[in-house]
Amino acid sequence: MEVKTVVEVEIEAGEDAAARCENCGSTRIHAARVRTAFWDDDRLVVIEDIPALVCETCHERYFDDATVTVLDLMRGDGFPAERARREINVPVFSFDDRLVPRGS
Repeated sequence: MEVKTVVEVEIEAGEDAAARCENCGSTRIHAARVRTAFWDDDRLVVIEDIPALVCETCHERYFDDATVTVLDLMRGDGFPAERARREINVPVFSFDDRLVPRGS
């Protein structure tokens, strides 16, 4: 899982500090709690309540170093089932089912 750290604060002479999205350049960034999902071997794992800065324009997420460290520790623990807050059922679809067979 690639995790970006918090955007650096740009300080220009005579101007107030403003966070700027590295993806789109917007300064419309707000603090939020987000969730993410990724594969841990053959299990899909969801982590909720992650503190982040989120760009209101392109929805890019930025995490501070402490948050990245906690996410790394969680991954290192292997996500034991007994620590999960809850479980969800996830439907699985195949891209191939949507393709039209050649010659049809």
